[in-house]
Amino acid sequence: MFKDKIKIYNYLTILIAVFPILGLKKSVFTIIIWALFSIFILFTEKTYKTITKKDGINLVVLTSYYFAFVISFVFIDDRALASRFLEKNIAFLLFPLFMIVNKDFIFPDTLKKALYGFIFSNLILASYIWIIILSKGYAEIMAADNYYNPTIRNIFSDVSGIHLPYLGILFVFSSLMLLKDILFSKKKVSILNGIRLLAISLLMFSVVAFAARLALFSFLLVSLFLIFKMTKTVGIRIVFISGFFLLLLTVFIVPSSKKRIDDVFNSKLILPNKNQNSSEVNFRYGIYHCASTILKENWITGVGPGNVQKQLDDCYSGYTYKNYDDYSHIEYNSHNQYIDICLKYGVFGLIAFLIFLFWGVNTKDLIYHVFLFIILIGLVTENLFDRQIGVVFFTFFNSLFFINKTNYFEKSISSRLAR
Repeated sequence: MFKDKIKIYNYLTILIAVFPILGLKKSVFTIIIWALFSIFILFTEKTYKTITKKDGINLVVLTSYYFAFVISFVFIDDRALASRFLEKNIAFLLFPLFMIVNKDFIFPDTLKKALYGFIFSNLILASYIWIIILSKGYAEIMAADNYYNPTIRNIFSDVSGIHLPYLGILFVFSSLMLLKDILFSKKKVSILNGIRLLAISLLMFSVVAFAARLALFSFLLVSLFLIFKMTKTVGIRIVFISGFFLLLLTVFIVPSSKKRIDDVFNSKLILPNKNQNSSEVNFRYGIYHCASTILKENWITGVGPGNVQKQLDDCYSGYTYKNYDDYSHIEYNSHNQYIDICLKYGVFGLIAFLIFLFWGVNTKDLIYHVFLFIILIGLVTENLFDRQIGVVFFTFFNSLFFINKTNYFEKSISSRLAR
């Protein structure tokens, strides 16, 4: 009975990892079931009695982001907004709390299985989307793709239900895990590694197609690091670097991606105004201008979580640009999590946030470092923690990496180098 109970608990933990194909509602339901089972384990096995002083410190730090919201609740006039904050970010409390308290009942290989479940779910999602695209006619869809009708991006977004910069991060992390498996394998030329390369190609071509630029940059940067760190063979390095050049070439060939790259080079640092059409507006420049203006006067204490969007919108109202996608029709957040934290809590809040992010960095787990790097880069251009998919991705894997006792990845490196 005891073994069955613990197995179920670990299976539920692994099930959460396939959230890319579960969708938001099913993922939330799975997390609720997991949390209830965690409480069951906590009381039946009395795991609360095993909490050490070190566990207590870890809990304080890893749940601090959520409790900052709880404390801010008192100062937010809009109770509906405050409640949404608390509900959306509950994973910042649940995952570190229950994983640390119940750490002795989470199997050492649960992290490994969760990662593979995550990878397979992304492969299934990408395959399903491409089946839809091919069934409609790839050439026809690409021909119809333009600024006002980004068909490829719309299909990926609508089918997955995931904001594309976030989807890019999920696909890139999966690709890097597959690349890690190739680099760690004893026999580089094998059918299994061929399948892994095809899987990476599928995921990364998808990222190119829906043009998640920062995710693509992260993949190239981390991949080069892994290749030069994990292999000394010149031939293997040349093969992989050639593959990267091919990927970069694809970026400039695929129409949907080429348009997004052209946008970067053609964008001008001009504030949105009535003389511009939609394709000429540099929305991010307008956003960062307002964010920096607010920060100049509130960099020490911030303006509070309930006032950030309100003050941004007030600043946006000064722009004369008016269209279907202007700042009054669409809610544009700060598009930078570090700036967002500074706007909410000031510079000391930002310092606390960085401590929270880097708390587990002293581990020797290379893959954990890769995970954190992808998150840190992603936070530069997106408020990753403003959407539930970003919250679940970070809190689930961050907590699981943090409590993982057996470092399978480092073991595989050591055994490989020993030979």
